Amino acid sequence: MNPTFFTKILLPLLVFTAIIGFFLNYTDPITVNATKQCDIDLTQQCKLLQDNQQISVRFLQAIEVEEELLLSIAVPSSTNIHQMWVQGVNMYMGKTAVLADSIDQDDETKTYNARLFLGACSEPKMKWQLIVQTIDEAGKEQSWFVNFSTDRNKKS
Repeated sequence: MNPTFFTKILLPLLVFTAIIGFFLNYTDPITVNATKQCDIDLTQQCKLLQDNQQISVRFLQAIEVEEELLLSIAVPSSTNIHQMWVQGVNMYMGKTAVLADSIDQDDETKTYNARLFLGACSEPKMKWQLIVQTIDEAGKEQSWFVNFSTDRNKKS
């Protein structure tokens, strides 16, 4: 391989690839995950999209253990939530029920206003997963997975 091949072909190709990667990394503000699993971000919410169904999960305050947590879960108006619960990922603590207090509905969206209570355990940093099982008007069942964490050592 001679230096002219490298400087004429490979170097411009490497530079071009780096520029495209940088551009895509910093300009792609996709907020909807095209999957059935997502991680809660700093805005305390995530949106999931699968098979033309979109659901959104939003915690209404900071996520802490041993406190009642309020959240809203939005699904298409033709979809119902069949079951929902939270379970520990790095330490299994059983299933914690997520209770729907009320449902707000308009033409396009049904929003479940819910609450849950996370228990504390010996592990200070816990990873959790909220599982939401939905059923649409055609009878199709789907499960959605929302990951989040708590840290008892973190000062609020």
